[in-house]
Amino acid sequence: MNPLYLGTHDRRLFAVYEPAAVKDRRTRMAVLCYPWGAEYVYAHRSMRQLALKLSECGFHTLRFDYFGTGDSGGKDSQANPATAEADVESAIEGIQDIVGVARVVLIGLRLGATLAARAAKRRQENVEALVLWDPVVRPEEAAEIAEGLPARSLVLLTETPAVELPGVTAESMSAPCPWIEDATISGVVPLRVIQRITEWLA
Repeated sequence: MNPLYLGTHDRRLFAVYEPAAVKDRRTRMAVLCYPWGAEYVYAHRSMRQLALKLSECGFHTLRFDYFGTGDSGGKDSQANPATAEADVESAIEGIQDIVGVARVVLIGLRLGATLAARAAKRRQENVEALVLWDPVVRPEEAAEIAEGLPARSLVLLTETPAVELPGVTAESMSAPCPWIEDATISGVVPLRVIQRITEWLA
C-alpha cells in the first residue's frame, strides 16, 4: 500500500496505490471510485478488498478521496458530486503517470459508478473497460448516461429496485450491500461481487 497525493496544488487528492502483485502478460491499471458521504464509510472495507484482489490478479490499482472528503484537500463545504467528476479524471492521470500506461479500467460503486461513467465518456481514449456497481441513476437520466460508454461496460446490480442502463450489459446478483448502515451486514464484504468483477476483467 502506497499513500500519495495527486491532482493540482489547488485541488490535492489523497490516494492509495496498490502495485500489481504479479506480472501479467500486459500492464493493466484500475481506478476505484468510491460512493459518496456515509456510504463511503460503510463501503470502505469492500473497496479495499477489491483493490487487493485486483492487485493479486495483476492490476495496478488506485483508490482516492474526492476533494473536500476523507484525507483530500478542501473543506467539507467544497465537496460537490458535480465537480468530483474532475477528480476521477485526475485519478486516471495520476495512475497513468505512476505506471506509464495509457489505458485504464474504471470501477465505481453507487454514486462513484455514476461519476466513473461520466468520466469514461469524456476520456474514451483512456478507458478500456468500465464496471458500474449499483450506479445511482434516476430513470430519466439512464439513457443519457448509457450513451457513449465504452464498448466493454458492465453493470452489476445487487439492489432492488434498480435502474438499468439501456444497451449496457447488466447482471443481477444476490449479495450484501455494504454501504447500508445495518448491524446485520456491518463489515461484510460481498465476495461474490468482487470475484465477478475480477473474472469479467480477466
